[in-house]
Amino acid sequence: MTRLLILKCSARKRGGPEPTPVVDRYDGPLWQVLRSYLREQPMFAADLVVYGLSAEFGLIPGDQHIPHYDRTMDPEQADALRPQVLEAFVALMGQGYDQLCLGVSDRYLRAMEGWQALVPADVTVRVTDGPMGAKLGQLRAWLEGREWSPAERPAHLAAPAAPRGEVVLAGVHLRLSREEVLERGRAAFVTDSAGAGRYRDWYVLIDGNPVSAKWLASVISGMPTSKFDAANARRALLALGIDVERAV
Repeated sequence: MTRLLILKCSARKRGGPEPTPVVDRYDGPLWQVLRSYLREQPMFAADLVVYGLSAEFGLIPGDQHIPHYDRTMDPEQADALRPQVLEAFVALMGQGYDQLCLGVSDRYLRAMEGWQALVPADVTVRVTDGPMGAKLGQLRAWLEGREWSPAERPAHLAAPAAPRGEVVLAGVHLRLSREEVLERGRAAFVTDSAGAGRYRDWYVLIDGNPVSAKWLASVISGMPTSKFDAANARRALLALGIDVERAV
């Protein structure tokens, strides 16, 4: 059994200007997972062939030495590279691989447009997708020859029965009871219901109305939502006794 892995290049690169092997040059998260696997399980990597999809050089083998460079895979560059990328891909598909994994984004897939029709019917294909955390898990599972399944995500985060009642958010020390948090949220909701309703993943119920967890954290702290992330907003609300719900 032989496996082919194609990873997109990354803006983060290692090494100096001297030519460096592709697998050592790129330092994006997917390449870090690959190098970790090669270090930890070299015996099981014997059947693995690695290629990089570069915005500068096209589809190149993992052991090819390349200089440090800076180029973005914009639509124009993807279109310009497509003929040579597909030519190289056709040659690879003629080498009898059993499995193919593509760790590429949509911008890079544009340079491979039409690749599906070039894959032999007996080749098993995996294309990593979803958030970066999911892509890393999918790649690691594929490298290790196991099935990947997403981690279960809680739909409800319950505040402690006896919350601390104080927390620091974005440098602001908050000391509020659960009812004080809800009261401030109710008052702000009257004048900013549109802002309160703008949430993607996490919300809080105030009198049956779903409001953004980050919005509520901003209301009680007086800080703009740009000053903290969603995880810290949830942490602060839970510490103040507020349950947080995940949007379905």
